[in-house]
Parts: sequence; structure tokens; C-alpha cells
Amino acid sequence: SNLKELTSNKKNNQEIFDFDMRIKKGLHNNDEVEYALEPKLDGLAVELIYQNGLFTIGSTRGDGNIGENITQNLKTIKQIPLNINEKSPIIEIRGEVFINKNDFIKLNNDRLNNNKQPFANPRNCAAGSLRQLDSKITSTRPLQIFCYAPGYLNGINFNSQSDFLSILPKWGLPVNPQIKIGKGPNFIIDYLNEMEKRRNKLPYEIDGIVCKVNNFNLQNILGNKSRSPRWAIAGKFKAQQVTTTILNIIPSIGRTGAITPVAKLDPVEVGGVIVSNATLHNEDEINKKDIRIGDTVLLQRAG
Repeated sequence: SNLKELTSNKKNNQEIFDFDMRIKKGLHNNDEVEYALEPKLDGLAVELIYQNGLFTIGSTRGDGNIGENITQNLKTIKQIPLNINEKSPIIEIRGEVFINKNDFIKLNNDRLNNNKQPFANPRNCAAGSLRQLDSKITSTRPLQIFCYAPGYLNGINFNSQSDFLSILPKWGLPVNPQIKIGKGPNFIIDYLNEMEKRRNKLPYEIDGIVCKVNNFNLQNILGNKSRSPRWAIAGKFKAQQVTTTILNIIPSIGRTGAITPVAKLDPVEVGGVIVSNATLHNEDEINKKDIRIGDTVLLQRAG
């Protein structure tokens, strides 16, 4: 979903007002527009296809047109029902597969205890797990899903995003409880600010919000630009950055004998987590950035 993204927090408010004005202009109507707002999960976008109520195909979203078939791997996610109580010929449902922060920490600890390389972040882990050739491996990963939008529908119709979201739990598909419906640009700004404050307390990683015009008929009137819908916008949070000092650089020896340099940092909180170590990947990286003991470094937490 190549949504137009807001550039920075200072500009966010103005861009939200501009977006709202464009929507009103596109609809030739000055009434307040109703929006559906949701957290922007940092996971992997997937599509689930139900034919006559049966889960038949699951794929990655890919470029929006072509994705990878990952049906067997998606079937290992217990939250995805193999049957739904709606027998329409085709229902395509879009969702985001992710891993909870605590599950991710536990998984990485287990890997370290078994001398395996830890995953860099929950998103990489979710994506890698879904692309496994062996679905038995996928089944051991703590994957979860939130469903958020319809794709192609045959035999059933919905008036709005909120209508669609309200039926998903009746079919046994999970929906993010943080989604809110409301009117006007100030509602969007308040939601963005509220989610930015709460992001570290949520059990999963989010990197912003997504705002959509709620009514599907209005979405159709507004249409799409070349690569993105006119009726939606993504609001990104500002990066979580702090400065700290490198106290030491020590070699970490993995199971295969590969040596990875690790920076021991003066412990500092970033993104709700105390960070005291950072992997420096390899010697080339150290030389390129000229990383030395005693340096003051900028630390950014992504996932």
C-alpha cells in the first residue's frame, strides 16, 4: 500500500488539514468527512482468499498485483480460520502478520540459548517465517494477524470500512481493537498524537497510523492515483533517537565460529527499552563509520 506519507511531525498537522481539504474538494462537498483510523503495524501484509467459506489461497501482498503463495504457512496461524460462516463465491481479505514484542524477545532468547543467530527485529522475523519453505518451521513461530480491509469481493458487499470490520470477528478473524471511526482533521491529529504517546505500551510494534475515508462509495468516487489511493494517507511517527557512549567493543563468537563485533553502550532508554548492546555486524561497517571506544553515537531504535 503505497500511501502518501506525512514527512515530519511539525508538518503532520498541516498535511492532515491539506489531505482533508483535498478529500472535500474531490467530493465537491464541504461536510465533515468520516474517517477510519488504525495503527500502522510493522509487519508483513498478506491476502486471504475464502471461496464458498473455505480458506483456499493466502499470499504476500507483494507489489499490490503479484505476491508469493504462502497458503500452507498462513494455515499454521491459529487465528486464521480455515472456514468462515459466509458462503459467498470469493472474499478477499487483507491483513498484517506480526509478532508481539514479548514473544519476539522470548524467541530470540531461545535462539541465543541454542547458539542460533537472533532475528534483527519482529518484522524481519514475521516476514522470514512466512517465507519458509517448510511450514513446520513457520508453525513454531509466534505469528499473529490483524485483518483490516477487503480486496476483491464476489457475492457480498459492504458500505464502509467500519461495516466490514464489524463483520470480521463474526467470521472468526481478528481486528485491531485500536481502530477508531470519527469525523474531521482534528480527529485524525488527536489519534496520531495519542498513538505516538501509547506506541511503547502496545504489545506490538507500530510505526505510525493509517487514515482512510470510511465510506466505500466515497472511496470509489475519489479513486486512485498511479500507485496509491487518493482516499488514504499514512502518518509516520518521528524516529526514536538518543545519544550514548561506546564503553567497549567486544567480539561475540557464534556457533559456526563467526566473530561478530558488539558495542557495549552506556545503557540508555530508547523506544521504551533499555539498550546496552548494539551489533556492529562486521569489520567493514566499523571501518566505514570509524566506530571507536569512547565515541558518542546516535542510537535509533527500529523494531
